[in-house]
Amino acid sequence: MGCSKPEAVLFKDNSTAIKADKSSWTATADSETPDGWENTGKASALLDGNNATYWHTDYSVSPTPGYPHWVLIDMKADQYMVSVAVTNRQAATPNRVGMKKFKLEGSRDGQAFTSLGEFNFAITNAAQTYPLSPSEGWRYLKLTALESQTGTTAHTFLSEIDVFTTK
Repeated sequence: MGCSKPEAVLFKDNSTAIKADKSSWTATADSETPDGWENTGKASALLDGNNATYWHTDYSVSPTPGYPHWVLIDMKADQYMVSVAVTNRQAATPNRVGMKKFKLEGSRDGQAFTSLGEFNFAITNAAQTYPLSPSEGWRYLKLTALESQTGTTAHTFLSEIDVFTTK
C-alpha cells in the first residue's frame, strides 16, 4: 500500500505561501459609498494595505440596495491562489454587523466565473484566512457577500482582501 503525500500543506500561518503584491491591482463593486462618505467607502480601499480604510456599500440612497453585494478584483495576471484573507471593517466588531456568509469565484476573463467555495465570516477585527485549491490560475477574484450577520441590514463592508499564492 503506497503513501500519497501532498506537494504542499497550507498551515494557518500561510507558511507554504507568499502574500501576493497587490499594488497594481484594481477593484470594482456593485455598490460604493459616494465621495465624502465613510473612510473611503470605495472598493479600492480593499487593496491599500490599511485596515483603517474600507469598502462600504452605498446607504445614501433609498431604498438601500440589499444583498447580495459583490466586489471584483483584477489581479492583472493569473494568480495560483492557495488562500484568501479577508479583514472586516474594524468598527464592525462591537456593532455585530456586516456579512455572515460569502462566496469566492475565480475568472480568467472577468465574465465567466468558477466557484472557489462558500464560507462563513465571523465578526472579528483579525484577518480570516480561507484555503483554496491552487489547481488553476485566475486573473480575477470575485467576493460575493450572500447574507448579513443580522439578517436585516442591507449593506456590507470590508477592510482588506489579501491573496496568498504558491511559492
